[in-house]
Amino acid sequence: MLNNLISIHGNNLRSLNTVLGEVGNVFGQVYRSILSSPNGVFVFFIALPNRPGALARLASALAELGLNLTLTYLYAINEELAMALLIYEAKEGYFQKAVEALRRGGAVVREAYEVKAINKINRSTP
Repeated sequence: MLNNLISIHGNNLRSLNTVLGEVGNVFGQVYRSILSSPNGVFVFFIALPNRPGALARLASALAELGLNLTLTYLYAINEELAMALLIYEAKEGYFQKAVEALRRGGAVVREAYEVKAINKINRSTP
């Protein structure tokens, strides 16, 4: 998939650095989302039609379940297909409902996770 991203941005070293920088920023945001949500997060990596409003309709369907979208990253693969990373605040008992809502909305759920930070150790100052 990295090759697809690179082809979108071009084939030079600067474009590769831009893509890698964007991916690094996204992972940093995912990490912060996990740590800041007391109930954890739902992480969905989906394929969806590259059409106006496709992502908005999916987000709306999950909002109707009472789920709060905290982060999204979307990129076009080609004229027909897009990929998205969606991070939602977790809500007990709603993981499978969210997956089903995404599928009903036309998304192909490539990967889905419920992630919780179980233990946290704060770094103390000596």
